[in-house]
Amino acid sequence: MIPDVFEVRRLIGDPVTSDFTLVEELPDYALQNTAYTTGNGEYHYYDRLGWHLYTLKFGDAYIKILVEKLGKLGAAVKLINNLIAQIDPTDYINSGNAGGQSMSFPSLQDVMDYYNTLKENLLEEQAAENGTNSGLMMRTKKRPIGGVLEYE
Repeated sequence: MIPDVFEVRRLIGDPVTSDFTLVEELPDYALQNTAYTTGNGEYHYYDRLGWHLYTLKFGDAYIKILVEKLGKLGAAVKLINNLIAQIDPTDYINSGNAGGQSMSFPSLQDVMDYYNTLKENLLEEQAAENGTNSGLMMRTKKRPIGGVLEYE
């Protein structure tokens, strides 16, 4: 069940990392962009200063329940909907000017577009997996008129 949790976490980017590794105990040295866990629901990363704990948006137990109920892709879509619902509009100030410096940040619309695009991609993948969107293309022909078949 842990690989399913890893796959769902990778799909939704919680945490943003390139790989997940299940270990019995944290090693002395670790690869960059890799989240390490002992299976207790805490994910760690290593940098030159030592081990640090990732801040997660969802717990492993919740993800496991969703995977059992909805499957991996269904769980990822549900979690993205939860992420969208948790977006706080006050956190997204578009830009600021301080004297000669100006800074711009992602707007609320940018964040919403990101999550909606991610959700649409997962829904397309889920539809293809369920067989409702196989991507099959066929050549069709018109009905015979006067005994002659006309192709488009």
